[in-house]
Amino acid sequence: MRNRIFSFAIALALCIPAVAQKMTIGECVRLATDRYPEIANYGLLDRIKHLDLSNAAKVWLPQGTVAGQVTWQNEVAALPDMLTQILSQQGVGYPGLAKTQYRIGVDVTQQIWDGGMSKADRRSVRSASEVERSSLDVRLYEVEERVEELYFSILLLEHRIAATDKSTALVDSTLQQVRAMYRNGVAMRSDCDQIEARLFALKQQRTRLVATIGSYRRVMEIFTGEPMAARTLVLPEEGLEVAKRTIHPQMRLFDARNSHLLSQQSRVKASVMPHVGAFMSGYYGYPGYDMFKNMQSRDLSFNFMAGIRMSWNFGALYTRKNSLSKILLQQEQVEADRKAFTFNNSIAERECLGRIEALREMMDSDGKIVELRRNVTSAACAQLRNGVLDATSLLQKITDEELAENDFMLHKIELLKAIYNLTHIRNK
Repeated sequence: MRNRIFSFAIALALCIPAVAQKMTIGECVRLATDRYPEIANYGLLDRIKHLDLSNAAKVWLPQGTVAGQVTWQNEVAALPDMLTQILSQQGVGYPGLAKTQYRIGVDVTQQIWDGGMSKADRRSVRSASEVERSSLDVRLYEVEERVEELYFSILLLEHRIAATDKSTALVDSTLQQVRAMYRNGVAMRSDCDQIEARLFALKQQRTRLVATIGSYRRVMEIFTGEPMAARTLVLPEEGLEVAKRTIHPQMRLFDARNSHLLSQQSRVKASVMPHVGAFMSGYYGYPGYDMFKNMQSRDLSFNFMAGIRMSWNFGALYTRKNSLSKILLQQEQVEADRKAFTFNNSIAERECLGRIEALREMMDSDGKIVELRRNVTSAACAQLRNGVLDATSLLQKITDEELAENDFMLHKIELLKAIYNLTHIRNK
């Protein structure tokens, strides 16, 4: 019993790596997008938006300034000379304010109503962040398309290598037969040379294909960050059809741009509104608010005032009309871009649907063609052994079979690729 359990554990351990070597197109896309350098920008955009919103909310906190000054004036407030003389005769001195004055103070303001500017600022921050996020979505969507294109290219090259190996084995077997026939005086030396030349051509073709697929796999390694040399890419199933339409990332970008323009429109409208706020101003210095007292004394004093202030910067009215007109033009530009994208996308969708329909029709006959070519090749091999067919004709039959199998797999992979392309056009 223990031996059985031990044997089963060993078999399971040997099977796990084999399973782990397989990789689907979904896994490649996920690894590529997760590893793409710009993916970190999602977190950065959220942090930037949080900081900008925090800054926008701080306009409702009390704002203050601390300042100190020393001044000298050529004229100061003073009592009339006649009144000064009368007071002097009564023993009351009013020398007037000193021309050198100094103070240190603080001014505090509290915004009560800003005409909707802070709300427009917060909306603008959110919409700008959404534009950046949607732009990043579009770039990552393009990365997915590139990875899928690379994936199907590797699958096609793998099949061509397998088909080349099959043809090589068949040509090599034929070469051995023809050499035996040559030794028996049934075939000519040129027949052997012709088949051997075809064998070398197939080996060269395989070398080129291996070099090409090696470079493609290295590019896939850069995208996914995983070693691809020993990985087996799984052929996707044809059943991946698009059931319904959803919003394309590019369309979400258009919506985000339009929303950001609306927020800019709100800012322009809020910029011409008056502001209402409370204030408090206080200082320690000379002179104070009691000027008559300071005419007699140079003593420093504490002074403050508080109240409500309304301010209106009507300079924004000069540019309001032009700013709103510019935003309207930018909105029209966004709509023009949206219509152009929708138009091009609809054309691409119809072309892709037509391509899928044509490929399916070709695949219906591809299987029959491959079967017929195999039958012809088998019959040609028998005819060669019986001395009825020459080597040139047999090589042509082998080539025809190879081309038929390549066309079958090419159409199958192109069909899958077209279906995946349709999912990107419709954004499943």
